[in-house]
Amino acid sequence: MKILSILSVVGLLTACANFPDTQQNTQRFEEKFSGEHAALAQCVVAKLQSDGRSFLRPLQFRNRQFPDIHASEIHAYDTRYLRGAIATYAPSNPDAVLIYGSPEVEVQPADQRSKNDQAPYAFALLLQQTDDRSVQASLRGDAFFGQIAWKMLQSCAASATNP
Repeated sequence: MKILSILSVVGLLTACANFPDTQQNTQRFEEKFSGEHAALAQCVVAKLQSDGRSFLRPLQFRNRQFPDIHASEIHAYDTRYLRGAIATYAPSNPDAVLIYGSPEVEVQPADQRSKNDQAPYAFALLLQQTDDRSVQASLRGDAFFGQIAWKMLQSCAASATNP
């Protein structure tokens, strides 16, 4: 009986240690790009929303700008894990009313950034202007969705430098 209870406790601890939320906020990518933070953020969000792959469908994107620190941040929220998500608008609902088009840019002060991380997100991409022509980009979150967003950022930066 003791062995069974010890094994169940060890199994439970192992399962809890491997939850996706425990490893979600790890830094995945960081690099410097040419361009302007707001334009790059707008381009990335447009590419993410126009991507027709089914696994991107449950994601909802927020494009936030922080003028006091010259930065933009894109959060991708998985609607399956958001509290209070209305099922009639959920992308997983086949009868849902899908809202196409770019989300409105939210302009916030920099001290609001820590409050934006309270909801579970698939990834967060921060684009901070370092000088007139370059942006420092850093991405944290899920490796799979983060890599897709990072490739789209690279594509946007390449098209901005080679119009």
